[in-house]
Amino acid sequence: MIIHKFPLLLEIHSHKSLQDSTYQRTIRRELLQTQDHTLRSISHLATKLTISLRYIYDPNQSPKLKTYLLINHPHNTQTAEHSEQILSLLTKGKLSQFFTLTPQPNLTPFQNLDWVQTIGEILKHEEFIPPQNYYLPHLFEANQTNDMSAVCDVIHRLDSKLILEITLQTYDNPNQKSLWVNAINQMLAQLDKVNANTSGIKDNILSVTSALYQKYQQSYPNSDLFQYSIKALAENRADAFPVLDALIHEAIKETPHGKRCRIIQVSKDKPGFSESLEATKNVNISSAIEWEGWHKNNSEMSIANAIQPQKKGLGKFGGDSGSFPDKPSFYHQNQPPMIGGVNSEQNPNLPQLYNAVSDGSGLAKSSSTPPPSRMVDLKPLHRLATAQEISGFFRIAISQETSISSRTEKSLPVANAEDLFNHHRNLIDADTYIVGIDDEGNPVTSSWSEIAHRLVAGVPGAGKSNFLNWVIFQFIYANPTGKIYIADFAGVDFNFLVKYLKDNVEIVTTIEECQLFVEKLHTDEYQRRIELLKQYEVQNIQQLKKQGVDIPRTLWIIDEAAAIARASDKLQRIIENRLIQYANQGRKCGFHVVFCTQRPTSAIVSNQVLDSCEEKIVFRVTEEASGLILENSLAGTIPKKALGRAVLKGSEGDNIFVNTPFISIPVGKTVSLQDTLWRHLVSEP
Repeated sequence: MIIHKFPLLLEIHSHKSLQDSTYQRTIRRELLQTQDHTLRSISHLATKLTISLRYIYDPNQSPKLKTYLLINHPHNTQTAEHSEQILSLLTKGKLSQFFTLTPQPNLTPFQNLDWVQTIGEILKHEEFIPPQNYYLPHLFEANQTNDMSAVCDVIHRLDSKLILEITLQTYDNPNQKSLWVNAINQMLAQLDKVNANTSGIKDNILSVTSALYQKYQQSYPNSDLFQYSIKALAENRADAFPVLDALIHEAIKETPHGKRCRIIQVSKDKPGFSESLEATKNVNISSAIEWEGWHKNNSEMSIANAIQPQKKGLGKFGGDSGSFPDKPSFYHQNQPPMIGGVNSEQNPNLPQLYNAVSDGSGLAKSSSTPPPSRMVDLKPLHRLATAQEISGFFRIAISQETSISSRTEKSLPVANAEDLFNHHRNLIDADTYIVGIDDEGNPVTSSWSEIAHRLVAGVPGAGKSNFLNWVIFQFIYANPTGKIYIADFAGVDFNFLVKYLKDNVEIVTTIEECQLFVEKLHTDEYQRRIELLKQYEVQNIQQLKKQGVDIPRTLWIIDEAAAIARASDKLQRIIENRLIQYANQGRKCGFHVVFCTQRPTSAIVSNQVLDSCEEKIVFRVTEEASGLILENSLAGTIPKKALGRAVLKGSEGDNIFVNTPFISIPVGKTVSLQDTLWRHLVSEP
């Protein structure tokens, strides 16, 4: 029997069934949850374990990208029993349903790193904000749907070697923990005093800081924590940044303050490089690469002195008069020097001297008053994360030599509306329509009954208008008496509908008409439906139909939304307010909005609109626009010639590529109605 000792090295291969198809949403969700569960299980098997997930890329090897999991104990104090338990969990546990993890004899792939020229590292975004010197290590807001596919796309475009490394170590440092728990409590107490001195004037920075430390206070003292190191070791200096930037966009959600994390790059002649490289070789955590802000003087100040209310009266001309009258005697200006981040006059057995309160209910449980905390006592927070925070980064990708977006254009399936309708019309009903086909040729459907509203985006010529016609065709095919209202500010894309389907379609083409149009929709369609639900005491239109009231769904298409952004503030507010209102009730009453734009910028697609549209269909756009809507760059990688190809993001947050079909429309004497699918809806006049 082979005894496996630390460090453990396992090469990871995804099962062929996952590589051969775009795995179903339920399987994908289960896979992501299994990875989170496995990480937590490993961390509970032993203390101070180092768990390192690494992607090693070499363009001269086959396959170019390999994935490894390395597990070590820094002081090698764990027994062989611990290593065997971990190995059994990985090779026989639930993760083995998706991946094969094969133990490797040595660390050779990670020992010879002479080729590394630069190391880039992701850290929590942190800053000292003057004049109050607020220290802000922003929390990671994990994107639970990250499957690493977009990150692997970026890696596959490189021409030189690279290692992407996500290393965690279970946190077990009670002395240090007592210091930062006490510092968090003192920070919040000090912020409360500053806030009390603002005379009711709201300070946004103060609000963000207080909310941030409240989150730390609520979750960190009683949670399982990890120290983390997220870095790219690159042969070419320019390669580290785009890989780490893609990882940030995939692993982290946007936050209200917009600052998620920073990337710090160091070359081999800079401080921190050698130590970080050695940590990679030895499967250890390194914090040698750090933010330059810790070299500033205010990091050494006490929290009480660094963060004070603005002085009033005579106090603003000097001295402490009026600034902090209730300040305890230990909050004096000339604090003792720091040794290793601890006040030199503090007892080295600080945790035994007083009990820092973990639940934030007070500053001490004993009669002893905790010594004043300094800003530097909060420093460990920038290198710590909960399992939930770090879960967006710690992801095993489905290993494929080339990923979906890097396939050649010839290999992408072409969808045809006639064929799709003829073979799969059984999937189309009053609640369901076909979006298109996936890259294996399987139909991809969407449900009006599950998702009320949609955002459709794409540059001109990418397939957006064609897709809208495909949706309109299916909608009327399944709802022959259904109504579609279209705000078509271009005035050309849907004219044929008025000719052939005037009983179903109503169109406005100017901003001036739109405001009355919106109010008519609200009264005639939305409110009428809400009243019927109340009258018959039912919750949705499906139940209403069972009561004998057959009311079809209604569709409101806004195309092009940029015109609304140029309209009056009043009209913008009306439309946004209606969208928010419909987001809550539209699905129940069968009233659906499709919000379309060629230029998805923050000025056109507000957060309110994004939130109300639970499904996004994004054709080719810029990478910046893709990041705004999808929180990743996938739609920015769609080739220009791949007409009709889009990224579909559902309400559960998962992204898949879908190929929407081309649907012919009758055009004068050039294309007759009988030569198109529209013949199924209406006869030639």
